[in-house]
Amino acid sequence: MKRLLRMAERSCTEDIYPPCVEIECDPADDSMPAAARNAKYLCRYLEAQTVRIDDDDRMAGRFRFYSCPVPGNIFQRCGFTHFRRLLSRFYLKTDDNLTCFEWQHSNPDYGKILTGGIRQFLREIAEARMRYLGQTDHLIYLASMERVCHGIIQWAHRCAAEARNKAEQTADPLRKAELLAMAGRLRHVPEFPARDFAEAVQSVYFCFHFLPDSLGLADRYLRPFYEQGLKDGTLTRESAGEWLQELFVMVNGFTPPASGNSDKGGESHFAVGGYLADHSDGFCDLSHLILESMMKLPLYRPQVSFRWTRKTPFETLRFVLDCERHDKFKRIAIVNDEPRIKTYMEFSGLPFEKACRYVMNGCNEPTFEGTIDLTGCKGNIIRSLTETFARRRSEICEAHSFEEFYAVFEEELNMVLTRIIDRLNEFNIYRSQDVDVLSSIFIDGCIERAEACNRGGSKSVSVSPTLMGYVTLIDSLTVIRQFVFEEKAVSMRELAEILDRDWQGAESLRARIQKEGRFFGNDDEMSNEIALRLSESIAAFARGRRDLFGIPILFGNLAGYNPHHAWFGKLTGATPDGRHAGEMLHFGSTPIGGHDREGMTAVLASVAKMAPSGVMNGSHVFNLTLDPKLMEDPVFDKTVRLLETYFRMGGLHLQLNYVGREELEEAQREPEKHGNLRVRVSGFSGYFVRLSEGMQNDVISRTAQK
Repeated sequence: MKRLLRMAERSCTEDIYPPCVEIECDPADDSMPAAARNAKYLCRYLEAQTVRIDDDDRMAGRFRFYSCPVPGNIFQRCGFTHFRRLLSRFYLKTDDNLTCFEWQHSNPDYGKILTGGIRQFLREIAEARMRYLGQTDHLIYLASMERVCHGIIQWAHRCAAEARNKAEQTADPLRKAELLAMAGRLRHVPEFPARDFAEAVQSVYFCFHFLPDSLGLADRYLRPFYEQGLKDGTLTRESAGEWLQELFVMVNGFTPPASGNSDKGGESHFAVGGYLADHSDGFCDLSHLILESMMKLPLYRPQVSFRWTRKTPFETLRFVLDCERHDKFKRIAIVNDEPRIKTYMEFSGLPFEKACRYVMNGCNEPTFEGTIDLTGCKGNIIRSLTETFARRRSEICEAHSFEEFYAVFEEELNMVLTRIIDRLNEFNIYRSQDVDVLSSIFIDGCIERAEACNRGGSKSVSVSPTLMGYVTLIDSLTVIRQFVFEEKAVSMRELAEILDRDWQGAESLRARIQKEGRFFGNDDEMSNEIALRLSESIAAFARGRRDLFGIPILFGNLAGYNPHHAWFGKLTGATPDGRHAGEMLHFGSTPIGGHDREGMTAVLASVAKMAPSGVMNGSHVFNLTLDPKLMEDPVFDKTVRLLETYFRMGGLHLQLNYVGREELEEAQREPEKHGNLRVRVSGFSGYFVRLSEGMQNDVISRTAQK
């Protein structure tokens, strides 16, 4: 354990990866087809890199694509020149207050790597070549993938040779044996199928660098090797934990300490538990060991989502939440298989045995094994309401009922959602100008279709634009129904004029709305109905609709690393819920702080009921801030029971904080005194004082449930 603690601490304080060795491209090769040129220089780049094996290492293969002159892995997009131009133009900004450009996540098919090795991909390339005879572009792309596969194998053999060289130079017999075993494993994997647990973890460790995003369903693809090793006596539970911990150290260290994201957990995310194809619950002894192993190391990454099912025993949920309450690095979130699998079956047309293979990555974005999530677009859903007031004022002022008003609003909602999808397609057209070869090898469909994953090759299941201001919109619609049409406290024309003035001269009305509004989060019949109706409207828009690659569309509401909700809010006028012009919108499904007055039970019930259609089951987040006493014994078991009820009611996601508003505000004023305060933010965790002001303000605004 001392070895692994040393490795973990080093990965958080120094760069454990070797410096990148730069190479230059011959200008004469610019006339080559992009895929062929990329493959040539990917192999040269691999040949140039330094093999680094430190004294504590039992696995090898660490390197990065930072200085690669052609497209490297699809997650970091180093060398993706068109993408980088797009980034400089649209990332971290909005030019229309409707959309923001964002990152994308993906997951290699590790199960296929472990059972077939790189040789399996080479066989599939050979078979695909016969289907594309005479189709030059496809044949060039397949030949490029083939060349890179051989380059990957040669890189593994170089790592094996370096391990053998180090073994010959060491006098320590124990270390010599470790290095020779390392060399033997790297001569076999990832070229060939893994034969035992150690080879399986080494293969994952090695191939992670070609698509360094999610570890996927680790407790599923490693389980056969784990159980066989325990059965035949070649593996102990303790040694399996050590292999896993070294893998986690490498993942943590992949994001260097000098990076602005070094303390954040969203750089790598995976899942444990969930339904298996036979409808049984998949949380097993290996799942338990994975969480145990993570908790023993002081790492920021990877973070993990526990997939809850109706068959999950209470004791399992209690164990997971016990890990969560003791994890000072805040690496654990919980997702519910029931609504998510139902959504994939209904919206994406998947059979259960495929729908249950979803994984979590990034900041809690779902995708599938061997696919890429081609979303990468945030949308300002409040524009649907501001457009209604701006463009359709005369119509809504003549509306005699909320039904008539909502019919006009729904037309504007559909127009805004259409523009968001159009923008998403534009972003992906830009992205497709770069030709990915490397990561596409590990993405299902790319060999079969002889096409890059960012150009339609992936058999992706859904795209999920995420909508900022979702709960802000629910509350605003509720206020319109309550105060304009039911209580008739203000006319629609008067409300529109008040919003134009940003509530000036209407302070008493605003105060009444803030005090008496039937806002979302109180399990109130009116706000629950509005939330349901909005989700049904979005579902009606999404059903049968696809992006430019033919992928079904869902929606979500998380923000990710960046405060899109604050950027959009600065450019958005006043809203009927009492929000002033320029104030931040809200992301996620969390009720707006101060609007939820009826306690935690009402909050959980409202969130669980808000989107039964499943259309909001894309990249979705629900933040719950609790009084710390609720997570202490002997109350803890009752809290777990309450959260279990939330999932049984249909709640999709949950991540927890236990810090009060006063402490957060003090940390914002005096950050030097609160450097170790860590919080869950938007599908990821981070140190509060290092977050952007927009993210800090969102965390502060959440109501602590008692």
